[in-house]
Amino acid sequence: MHGLPLTETDLHLVRLHGRVEVVDGITVVRVPDNPGYRWGNCLHLASPPAASELQNLIQLARDTFEDQPESSHVMLRWDGEPVDPDLEARALELGMQVDAGQVMHATALQPVEAEGVSIRPLHIEDDWEDIVALNIACDPEEIDGVADYIAFKEGLRRAWQAWVATGSATWWGAFIEGRLVGQAGMVCCPEQRGRFQSVETHPEFRRRGVCSMLVSTIGNHAMSELGCTTLLLGVNPKGLALHIYAKLGFTLGQWQNSLVLLGERPIDR
Repeated sequence: MHGLPLTETDLHLVRLHGRVEVVDGITVVRVPDNPGYRWGNCLHLASPPAASELQNLIQLARDTFEDQPESSHVMLRWDGEPVDPDLEARALELGMQVDAGQVMHATALQPVEAEGVSIRPLHIEDDWEDIVALNIACDPEEIDGVADYIAFKEGLRRAWQAWVATGSATWWGAFIEGRLVGQAGMVCCPEQRGRFQSVETHPEFRRRGVCSMLVSTIGNHAMSELGCTTLLLGVNPKGLALHIYAKLGFTLGQWQNSLVLLGERPIDR
């Protein structure tokens, strides 16, 4: 499959702990270890589906993941063209939701220094308790304690550990007075692409330059020391961090689109 660079890095991440295979022109993406992970258990289409195809594609997804019953959702995703009105109308009739994200990419980043902030690579074992605590503190849904969502997040964190353990990723932290207040992962992907993962800042320490310095430091290290020539992020175009990334040197690119039919275990992406 040859899709958006961000999507190619998505698939690379899945291959590190799951499976990607093409069946009759459709890319089947699986992470059996984390069945509630929508973007990790889905059908990736080469182009937007026609409204008339949607019912059959839902059934195809159910048949494909029949051996993975805990993946009770259906996700159909594709790159580029957005959901057109006819497709959206049919999707809503069938109970599906539209979900989309946008690519950001950069080939150079502005250097940033924030007063009182220090950045260093984290030791995934020694720092693990703090890494988990920060990840939970940044996610109100996990704080609320929804069991299936917690299982999804625990699966993601297991993937972080596996990526770092195999040398596929490095995890970085931002500290203020010795406290971990920000973190992000960097995965070096094929074609000299550096993919950011899970960039987050503790709610009590936002608007202090933590995110800017963290992303700048990690990205510049990836380009100067790891051989990356392009840096990639997936973003919510309405998200609060968008202006931070743009100021650093990231540019908005194409869209990743999806239709989601929730099962008994509604888990976010």
